[in-house]
Amino acid sequence: RLGVLNAQLLDGIADRLLTLRAGMSESALAANSFTVQELVNTVWAYAQLAFHNQPLLDSVSSTAIAQSSEWHPRDLANTVWAWARLVVVDRPLCDAIAGASLAQIDRMNQQDLSNTAWAYASLEIQDAPLIYAVADRVLPLLADAGLVMEASRDLALLAWSLARLGLATRPLIDAVARQSLRHVEAGITGPQALSNTVWAFATSALPHEPLFEAIARLSLATLEEFGQQELANTAWAFAEIRCRNVPLIEASSALAFRNADGPISDPEEAARGGYALAWAQDRHGRQDLARSLVSLFAVGRRCHSLAWGLIILDEEWRRHAPPDGALAALEAMARSGGFSNVGD
Repeated sequence: RLGVLNAQLLDGIADRLLTLRAGMSESALAANSFTVQELVNTVWAYAQLAFHNQPLLDSVSSTAIAQSSEWHPRDLANTVWAWARLVVVDRPLCDAIAGASLAQIDRMNQQDLSNTAWAYASLEIQDAPLIYAVADRVLPLLADAGLVMEASRDLALLAWSLARLGLATRPLIDAVARQSLRHVEAGITGPQALSNTVWAFATSALPHEPLFEAIARLSLATLEEFGQQELANTAWAFAEIRCRNVPLIEASSALAFRNADGPISDPEEAARGGYALAWAQDRHGRQDLARSLVSLFAVGRRCHSLAWGLIILDEEWRRHAPPDGALAALEAMARSGGFSNVGD
């Protein structure tokens, strides 16, 4: 929980734990429920630190495949969450956990259900029976939870998971929209939940006009709290379904300009986000904003190659490409070796 990564210490802990388990008989391992919790808590902690120890993962996986039908729902959810956090696809493990989770779906709480849906969506494992069972179980729990931020977050995660796995249906997405609308109108939905929600509805091509209008209002009021990815996803979603909210369009571009010189932790993500914003403005018919954004990102070497393509296409399609236009600028940068390949 301290977020302190010491690779030598973590490898040592894993080695010692595996050595202790190797000295136990199979019957002792099966009978000792604390050993299961100990293993799961350990791999959860390693995943929280994004630290990959394959022998530890193999040990937990083999144990879970053999015994998951007897595991507590929280251990099942935490295990698959850890694999998703580490971006490790283990189909036999995920299939075993899916079967065990389905058998105990009525015992799973809100957090277990949300973590399970997120994990399978992140790993892109489309287990429809499990995901639909999770949705049917968690929606009433979220309604009972009331207007709290945790419920807003979990509603957004459910929508995101359904969309990412291509499992969103009109009845399900409407049920999510009805609850989400109450949370958004109450002003308790954070930027990540807002952006995940609109992304999910746009990706599923199942827009909900009242919800999008409410999200636009709350986004405008809290836009300064948005990170680059949240800003880009929100702009993309509104443009994708052609929901043209002029104040949000202009405020998004203005925020991108103000943040242009700020520090970035992931240049590739920044380039993708810049492209999404430029694409959204172009799709809304604001080529002026798209052009300004591309020029801004190019100066900071954060320009995705597709963003350049937007402007070049616009100039060439309108047949008014100036001698010093985007194509000429791109060619000059390429000759000088100053063009970033981010996004290629």
